This record gives sequence, structure tokens and C-alpha cells, in this order.
Amino acid sequence: MEKKFEELNENIKELNVIMKRTNSLYYLLLKGALFGFGSAIGATVIAVIVITILSNFIQSINDVPILNKIINSI
Repeated sequence: MEKKFEELNENIKELNVIMKRTNSLYYLLLKGALFGFGSAIGATVIAVIVITILSNFIQSINDVPILNKIINSI
């Protein structure tokens, strides 16, 4: 039984060290910077995809004379 308490105590100490590390200012700043960078990259990729789709759609509209006149008037 005492061995289980020692093992539990070691696990609690290890958990305490991990919690201190993950709540440190350095870790939180790094995590925030990486999240921001990833969000910017993701938004850029999505914008490129949307612009490509819209560009292809507008080029296909040029083949239809009536819609081409409407687009050119705008």
C-alpha cells in the first residue's frame, strides 16, 4: 500500500512540474504567437482558394453575352 502512495506522490510531483511549465509566460507567449501565425497562414490559403474560384467563375461568365454586358456595366 505504501508503494502505491509513493507512486501517486511521484505522479503528483511530475504533474506539478508539467503544469508550471505549461502556465509559464514564455510558453503562453510562444503558444499565442504560433496560433496567430497559423491563423494568418490559414486565412491566406482560404483567400487564395476563394479568389481562384471567383476568377474562374467570372471568366466563365464572359462566355455568356447577356451576363458579360451586366458585369461590364458594373
